[in-house]
Amino acid sequence: MSNFDRSSNIREERAQRAFVSLIPGGLGLIFAIVLFNYASDWTAGLRWVVLLFSVAAIGYGIFQILEMRKVTSFEVVCPFCQGKNIFTDQPMSDVRCDHCNREVPIVNGKQLRVFQVRCGYCNALNWYSEKSTGLICEECDREIPIANDGEAKASPAIHAYTRHDDDTPYNLMLLDPGLKREEMIPVLQKMLALNRNQVKDIMDDVPVILLQGVPKKKAELMAAQIQAHGGRADSAPTP
Repeated sequence: MSNFDRSSNIREERAQRAFVSLIPGGLGLIFAIVLFNYASDWTAGLRWVVLLFSVAAIGYGIFQILEMRKVTSFEVVCPFCQGKNIFTDQPMSDVRCDHCNREVPIVNGKQLRVFQVRCGYCNALNWYSEKSTGLICEECDREIPIANDGEAKASPAIHAYTRHDDDTPYNLMLLDPGLKREEMIPVLQKMLALNRNQVKDIMDDVPVILLQGVPKKKAELMAAQIQAHGGRADSAPTP
């Protein structure tokens, strides 16, 4: 997975820092002006402390705004949904689309072509890329052999997620968000339909159950998705 940051996340973080600095800085400046004009001489030391703190906070907030405007943008158009994903630099490896949550295949900075194939069991259309070695149908959870390099084959790892006739409800548990927390946040946002702050709170409270009573296929695929981003997750039957 790519280590490149999304421009929107960087801008949001710096905007938050600017807001947190400018508001108290502005209030402190007003308080310092009041002290200078109306307070007694014994508050002279306090006046200067408040004034210096306020100027420093305002300066830091302005600095964050200027840095936010310097954030570079590199656009990656998702070949599956045509959604636009903006990064600070050109991704050199796969990235996840913010809109459809699919992996955009990228090798050494080059975006690969994608294709569609129909499942032989349920006739549903599924996507795959030039580097895919196996495919699971999104509708019926059966394995679809695909031809690459003249040979139809499937990755051995893919058999862990192929069809099992199991109607038992499953829980999806997050064990560890991993080191790439900023990369994990949008993944969990899409899964749980939560905002960034709610997702951050969840990641700080691991181990935690993300979803309860979901189909086994969904729980296993989401666990695999989390693991693909460097985290640890597990799926188990609902007690």
